[in-house]
Amino acid sequence: MDLKQISKSRQFLGKAGAALCALLFLAVLDGLIAQFRQSPNVLRVLPGETVEINGPVRGEVKDLQELEYSSDTKHLTFSLLALHKGYFLGGDMWRGQLTVSRSLSPGEYRLTVAVKGTPQDQAPPPFRVLVYANAQAWLQSSPSLIQRYTEYSPWTVAPALLPLILLAFGLVFYLSQRRERLLLQQGKAEVYRLVRGDSGWAVRFGLGAAQGLSPGMRVVIRDGQDRAVATAEVRETGETDSWAMAGGDQEVKIGYLVSRE
Repeated sequence: MDLKQISKSRQFLGKAGAALCALLFLAVLDGLIAQFRQSPNVLRVLPGETVEINGPVRGEVKDLQELEYSSDTKHLTFSLLALHKGYFLGGDMWRGQLTVSRSLSPGEYRLTVAVKGTPQDQAPPPFRVLVYANAQAWLQSSPSLIQRYTEYSPWTVAPALLPLILLAFGLVFYLSQRRERLLLQQGKAEVYRLVRGDSGWAVRFGLGAAQGLSPGMRVVIRDGQDRAVATAEVRETGETDSWAMAGGDQEVKIGYLVSRE
């Protein structure tokens, strides 16, 4: 690849990486909004489906046998699996498995899990089990826009984007290094820092004593179309980079190319 091809490829990959970052942000935002829009006590299921659910334990419970469940339909089967501590607040919680009968009609049903003997008015809020007729109806009810239109959860999309982002910016870095080497072979380097001063622009670029520059020499600054737009006088030189001063009335931007006059 020549310098022009490398520059175009780097620009394309940079834009692609930025677009992927935007998609990642939108996926995470969509997932968070979907979580806020749906109560943790709402279960969206299909006939014949089995899902795992968690709930808080009210009172002192040391054994699963101390808990019981009730439902407004016999077509919901629930089994308790374990007691555990909550991930965030550390309170006691139960973990169970809910199975929906294939013969259950679409609609809303209730499931309550409580300590045995708990009065009805003191029982924890019931789970709202929303049963949908088919997968299409389930998707259309999703609080996530991504899931509604792509069938994929935003928490599946977001991790899938990460390796693509890393690949895009990794290639940008590789092409940037290769471009810099080609520019040095031609006696050129990019402007990578600009400071506006009283006497003009202080320009920092990647040519130095190793490329034959010394204080007092003049350099030419060219834009992206390879047009000479400014000249500058080298003021300070290191081994691989230098400072130069350009007039304040001249057009200088980061990314412009500098070469010996």
